Amino acid sequence: MSPLWHDEIGVYLSPYRVCLVRMKRGVRPVAIAEHEQTLDSGSAGGCTAALEALHGWLAQPAWQGARVRVVVGDHWARYAIVPWVAVLSSAEERLAHARQLLVSIYGEVMNDWELRVSEARPQTARVVCTIPAVLIEGIRAACLQYSTRLISLQSQLIAAYDTWRHHLPQSNAWFVSIEQGSLAAARIGEHGWDRVYTVRIGSDWTRELKRLQTFGRLASNSTEEGRVYVDAPLAWREMARCGVGAANDAGALQWLEEERGPLTTLQCLGRARRLAA
Repeated sequence: MSPLWHDEIGVYLSPYRVCLVRMKRGVRPVAIAEHEQTLDSGSAGGCTAALEALHGWLAQPAWQGARVRVVVGDHWARYAIVPWVAVLSSAEERLAHARQLLVSIYGEVMNDWELRVSEARPQTARVVCTIPAVLIEGIRAACLQYSTRLISLQSQLIAAYDTWRHHLPQSNAWFVSIEQGSLAAARIGEHGWDRVYTVRIGSDWTRELKRLQTFGRLASNSTEEGRVYVDAPLAWREMARCGVGAANDAGALQWLEEERGPLTTLQCLGRARRLAA
């Protein structure tokens, strides 16, 4: 059977919730099932509850027999910009250099995390993203146990950026993805991302809006160049439009609007994530 006709399942995992969508594939893919489950152990930040929920849903026939795309919440992701080093001639050397950089920023715990380095042209910086190996191994084990093929695994910031990138300027702006408990931001430079930030956030989201505007001011002295493009839960956007609290000062924030028409699996999953929060 052509890959075009295989159903796909999108899974979003975070310490606070699990979201799933099932797409009937074809010329015009369509969502045929959606599910969202709130988790009780979000404050602990561990991945056990999320993996148990994933096992529970993949065990059901309605969520089997499909290829799986997984997005992991930024609570579990760490990022860094890896500068170009001409003397590194192989992928293995670049990977080792990226791991050394992560260890210098986050500590020795990074030695137990799995990492990926983005592709980039020579002479330009790359982005490294790392996720706990125990989480990745748990996802792979769940897919293998229930005969579903894992075809992609990405962090939230990277998946969200890929979804919205055709709405973003080519340079001199910030892209931010927010979810309960976490905020991740990437500055889009002339040759791709040139800065990346992740922070833990609480319930005072208006304070985080001010932080986003600070990111914009850091990006450039020009207001036009310093815009912040925000991927966020729909409820946050509505409150910002209504002028709640600090959102009255949200002129530099560009709230990314929902896509219309046919959606890919990851676009549909992102919409489900934004609706669930």
